[in-house]
Amino acid sequence: MAKAALAGLLVLLLLFVSALSVCPSLHHLLHHDSNDSDHCCLVTAFAKGQVGTADVVPVVAFISLVFLCGTSLVKTAPPASFDYRLSPSRAPPLV
Repeated sequence: MAKAALAGLLVLLLLFVSALSVCPSLHHLLHHDSNDSDHCCLVTAFAKGQVGTADVVPVVAFISLVFLCGTSLVKTAPPASFDYRLSPSRAPPLV
């Protein structure tokens, strides 16, 4: 439940910042100095496309390497031998 609430909150914040970056009058309601040329905030950074994402390639490469190398280290049990007591040719004796 907490993950869903956090995800919903983050989506709402993203939509709010998007709306502020598209509409300068809303941004001016939040910041009275938003018309200045040297004004810098999250909204102006978002409007200029200066918001970066996290680089996940090294993390995925590391996890893949650990998974591939870890599987070769795992000892596998030999296959179980056939149990002849459960063979279909072994039936109870006829009376």
